Amino acid sequence: MVALYIILGIALLISVLLLLRAKVIISYDEVLRVYFRFAFFKMRLFPAKPRKQKKKKSKKKKTQKTPVPTEKKSDEYKRDDGVVSKLWAMREILLHTINKFLGKLHFKLIKLNIVVAGDNAASTALLYGATTQGVAYLIEILDTISNVDISKRSEISVRSDFILQKSSFEGKIVLYISVVHIIYVGLHFLKKLIKSKIKMEE
Repeated sequence: MVALYIILGIALLISVLLLLRAKVIISYDEVLRVYFRFAFFKMRLFPAKPRKQKKKKSKKKKTQKTPVPTEKKSDEYKRDDGVVSKLWAMREILLHTINKFLGKLHFKLIKLNIVVAGDNAASTALLYGATTQGVAYLIEILDTISNVDISKRSEISVRSDFILQKSSFEGKIVLYISVVHIIYVGLHFLKKLIKSKIKMEE
């Protein structure tokens, strides 16, 4: 009975792990910030943390020996068509895998706030109207894409400010993919790679 509970617990743990999502959070508020998050783990990707500079030890200069010219073999000048075909096949596999990955990748719009400002009230009003119309068209296009998630909780606003001298922008998006889909894309890549290797060996 205890063994059954252990097996069920392991199966439940694997199921939960497979449902977890790997996320890349991109936000802009005068400064661009990029984070990677998986479960409780979070890491800043940009801007990178400043590294401590290590003191360089002075190295003794070594006397370089003049290389003796050697005769090159004629085989080095021959073109290897096998290498070219392998590189081309790898390119096709990578492109196919990237398309699969992008098909499983989801985009979630969290925030899009634009403040239109300027010195001239008339030009600011015109710019505000054009920006509002452009954002409306953008949201309408993005809403038709299945991989893009724009919910009612998404904070989207465009407003004008005739006091400020400079326009401002705030945005935040989340890119995420589940562990199941990562494994699926990985297995698909291996399948294509094995098929390509077998085809070349024939």
